[in-house]
Amino acid sequence: MLLLIRQRSSCTGFMHKILLFFLSGWLGVATVSMAQHMPGAAMSNYAGTQALYHNPAFVADSRYSVFLNLAGAQLYMAGNHAKYNAPFSIASLLTNTVPAQYRNERGAIDLKRRHIEEKLNGRLKHLNGGGDLRLPSLMVTLPGGRFGIAATARARLGLNATQVTEPIARLARGGTRESNLMDEIHENQRGNLHFNGLGEVAFTFGGIVLDDETDFFKAGATVKRIVGLYNAHAIIDNTSFGVVPDPAYNNRKEIIQVPTITTRYGYTSEEAVKNFRPSPGWLVGGDSPGGGWGLDLGVVYEYRPDVNKYSYTEKGIRKRDGTKNKYLYRLAVSLTDIGRVNFKNPVYVKQQEANAVDKEFRFDNFQKLKGSDGFFAAVSSSLGVPPPPPATFRSVLPTALQASLDYNIKPNVYVNTLWVQNLRSPSAFGMKAESVLAVTPRYEHRWYELSVPVSLMNRYSSLGVGLAGRVGPVWFGTDHLTSLLNIGKPKVFNVYFGVSAGLFRRPPLSPTRCWPAEASWWKRLFQRKEYR
Repeated sequence: MLLLIRQRSSCTGFMHKILLFFLSGWLGVATVSMAQHMPGAAMSNYAGTQALYHNPAFVADSRYSVFLNLAGAQLYMAGNHAKYNAPFSIASLLTNTVPAQYRNERGAIDLKRRHIEEKLNGRLKHLNGGGDLRLPSLMVTLPGGRFGIAATARARLGLNATQVTEPIARLARGGTRESNLMDEIHENQRGNLHFNGLGEVAFTFGGIVLDDETDFFKAGATVKRIVGLYNAHAIIDNTSFGVVPDPAYNNRKEIIQVPTITTRYGYTSEEAVKNFRPSPGWLVGGDSPGGGWGLDLGVVYEYRPDVNKYSYTEKGIRKRDGTKNKYLYRLAVSLTDIGRVNFKNPVYVKQQEANAVDKEFRFDNFQKLKGSDGFFAAVSSSLGVPPPPPATFRSVLPTALQASLDYNIKPNVYVNTLWVQNLRSPSAFGMKAESVLAVTPRYEHRWYELSVPVSLMNRYSSLGVGLAGRVGPVWFGTDHLTSLLNIGKPKVFNVYFGVSAGLFRRPPLSPTRCWPAEASWWKRLFQRKEYR
């Protein structure tokens, strides 16, 4: 399928299309958080619902009585084949401040093929991209402080290209006019492409399991209802191709010749997006293209050598000050995104398999197409097979092992180490998490925060130094600051930002004050009686 996308336009690179899609198209929809894992923002004790995507146990013993995430967004892209080397920064693309000299006569940004450099080493290529729109979500500490609950919602886009042979990657980046691909048959080509759009509604519950003075444990779980909004995929194996001039266009266009191809490709019709409704039928019924369930499980251990500093007695009961962090170090371990999505609605879901010989893809066959249905019909016609019929397939969620160690250097100063390991194989059908190792020093306060994540991203192959912060309700950051500022030739970029707000837990009051004045926030919210 990577071969075929290029045939729609021989002058615009695949990387170019994907980059512009995420930077302009997706931002145009979201404009308001995967960095896939946001170590600069999600590891804080004031991260609220952002921390739950790392470990659901953080819902318990929160610094908040009530936390509300209003909106958040993040974008992420990383690969090992292409490098960004344009004369204008990614930050200027995001803010639409690219100078006029790099725009065409219609004012559109002129991102040329040469601005996306290649790394040629003969190895298999990969590309991971993601967009995560975090919708209004609520987290609550229950009366007594031992348990917490949360209801969250988000939408995710995930692009994963894996095990792609270098000639296919070169064709995808440079198009049919890539001179080094001309007049040669490239044998034994393969690659996997998966593009998923998912909606998610989740419920999290967690509580304190053990509070034994210095040793403190809490655990949590998140159950997710997943709605499959969109899927497009292609699996290519045992394929050969060549690029030759097309005499029908006086050799100004090219033909992709395919002596042999073995492929399986499918998609959900674009009508699914047009017909989307936020209704029970789409959430738990059969109206959506696909549906499924997901699960996150997590535990947290805290070592609290000075816990007595944060303890008090109320009505003969020993309690902890819920406004304070009490640990010297905190260890968190979780399994996230366990599950899959079953795409089975015959109205929208299509898939086709083909084993063909001596086929070719011509420029004329991919002009004036009517949406994605028309594009895949043109692919099938070029392969000599019928358009994809109704089908069913299952797409996995990006299961990952996540672990973090947070160390309190001195008041308000912490150093966090985060490790995220993708647990899905490169050939798995569906989304894959990005493996990351990050060390993040931070200064945190209930009203503001600053952190500097230093990360090995992109399957531990790209070093990134970022900057993240929070001021009041606004949080923002990047884990690869140099890519946004156009320093070097980055293979990774990411950015995240959003707006959240919360009510902090109340500190213990003086023992000379009468008990009703120390009532929980829950009673204060709903109790009409006035205490004097």
